[in-house]
Amino acid sequence: MTSIDLGIDKETLFERLGYKPHSGQQLFHDSTAKHRIPCCGRRWGKSLMVGNEMTAHLFAPDKVYWIVGPTYSLAEKEYRVLFGNVFRKLGLANDRRIRKSYNVDQGNMRVQFPWNTVLEVKSADKKDGLVGEGLDGVCVSEAALQDRDTWEMYIQPALLDKDGWAIFPSTPRGHNYYEGLWNLGQDPFFEEYESWRFPTWTNVASFPEGYDDPRIQAIKAQVSEFHWLQEYCAEFTALEGRIYTEFNRQIHVDDIEYNPAWKNYQAYDFGFADPFVCLDMMVDASQNVYVWREYQVSRLTTYEHGLALAARENPRGYHVDARFGDPSGADEMHTLALMLGPIIARSRNTPWIQGIEAIKRWLKIQKNGKPQLFIDRSCKDLIRQMEQLRSPSVREGRAAKEGQHDYDDHGPDALRYGMTELFVLRYQQGGLRDVYDLAPSGTEASSFFEYHERLLNEGIAPF
Repeated sequence: MTSIDLGIDKETLFERLGYKPHSGQQLFHDSTAKHRIPCCGRRWGKSLMVGNEMTAHLFAPDKVYWIVGPTYSLAEKEYRVLFGNVFRKLGLANDRRIRKSYNVDQGNMRVQFPWNTVLEVKSADKKDGLVGEGLDGVCVSEAALQDRDTWEMYIQPALLDKDGWAIFPSTPRGHNYYEGLWNLGQDPFFEEYESWRFPTWTNVASFPEGYDDPRIQAIKAQVSEFHWLQEYCAEFTALEGRIYTEFNRQIHVDDIEYNPAWKNYQAYDFGFADPFVCLDMMVDASQNVYVWREYQVSRLTTYEHGLALAARENPRGYHVDARFGDPSGADEMHTLALMLGPIIARSRNTPWIQGIEAIKRWLKIQKNGKPQLFIDRSCKDLIRQMEQLRSPSVREGRAAKEGQHDYDDHGPDALRYGMTELFVLRYQQGGLRDVYDLAPSGTEASSFFEYHERLLNEGIAPF
């Protein structure tokens, strides 16, 4: 990891300030990652933590730091801690060499030290103030409340010249760019990022009984599940009506290696403007499902998708035991069958809810403490879609609708087709009579492969 330069030993400084970080705060302070993303529940102590962290950076010479909030008032929380540390706890209030200002209403919060280090508070709703300065470090306060452009167009470029660092303390707000940053911190490939999820009750200084603290349990009993998960559990939750409420990245996402000894299936959902999806999913002897690879690509023809899938580099011992698809995609299946092999599509008359329930059952934690459905962390689109998939909005006074929002749902649809075939319709390998009728009329299922082979020999197949 890239180390961050400090102006003073943090442990010594924290002792002088009388700051005793609890265990979660200590994890953050000990990190040497360039970009740190603490996702915190309410009353966890993130402003105190970040204010003390940034105080330690002030004693390095010739540095420029920002605290950027959605508004000046929201950014003031970290500045308040820092200002109190410098001018009250460290006794520098009468040092006339230090220039300071603290006016929230006018947006004038700034400290300049005689060693030419400056810290200034900025507001994301005043974009003109975010232009034209190279930064050594920044706190993006309440980052989930800010838009992607604030980070990508203004702050991130300002860090490039000095190879600066960034801190993103926040409580989550659904699925947005902040979740994407947090996910980078969970991916070992991105060593410059580190992230944590800190529920409210892990602030043992305020809630010594942790999750069982009476105040925590009282809140849980009073608020909605959605509010509880987002505001206190610090979870990235979709809007009300989320379909796969069981899905949790911490539980269901893992590093999965292909195992040639297990069955391997492919599940398809077809699209052009929307992505064309192919999921590789293994099933072990205990019926555990492992989605270990995804293909989600838009704006290519089915033929081009077939070529791309056929040309993919596969692991040693790779095989496909069956392919499952959307029964409404007869043309797509016909093209792919000639290139890759037959596609099974028996779920036309199977209720949508049965496929959903199959996935939910496999997501559920079993007696052994584990689920039966796992997704490789490389399947980023599928993971996002599983979190965001939700039921249609329902107006007050009307009955709930069955179904899902028809937006960014193609990965879960492909998974649903595969799970329906395997565990609702109970696919058994070798049942070619169940293959969708892809050959010309009159071609028996038992002779499908002979028909396919003949086309290949005659050079008719489209590849």
